[in-house]
Amino acid sequence: MRQFKVKCVIKDPFISSYKVILESIDDSILLPLPVGPFEAEAIFYVLSSLKKPRPMTYDLMADILRQLGDVTVNRLFIDTFDDGIFTAKLELNHSGNTLIIDCRPSDGIAMSLRMNYPIFIDEHVVQRKKCISKSCLNEHEKALLEQILMDQEVTYL
Repeated sequence: MRQFKVKCVIKDPFISSYKVILESIDDSILLPLPVGPFEAEAIFYVLSSLKKPRPMTYDLMADILRQLGDVTVNRLFIDTFDDGIFTAKLELNHSGNTLIIDCRPSDGIAMSLRMNYPIFIDEHVVQRKKCISKSCLNEHEKALLEQILMDQEVTYL
């Protein structure tokens, strides 16, 4: 398993689809992950430190888990990539018992930003999915990629 963090959310202007860009903790790999518009918005709001006037679904879920007190989320792990679909699991601790809950990666990511738990991706998923290895880019390409990602952080919608 390799740990990742959320870099930004981008929108493909040609087909109006969204991707969350995950970056490995060692900054060596970028992984684009498709997400729906609602999930993209939920992720973008946290990354941009924006608040809605009323809680979003993920805010509600995070508040419920915090209020329960005896439930903690240990991590999200993205464990498979088959037929173009990622799957993920949330690992929770409830009163000393470990629970594994199936979830969509986008939901787990939106929650992780609200509850500050780590995101892991199974190594075979990293190898099978078309990741961007920064070591394969020259300095100009790295600078261009970083500029594109920084611009997307500001221009999500």
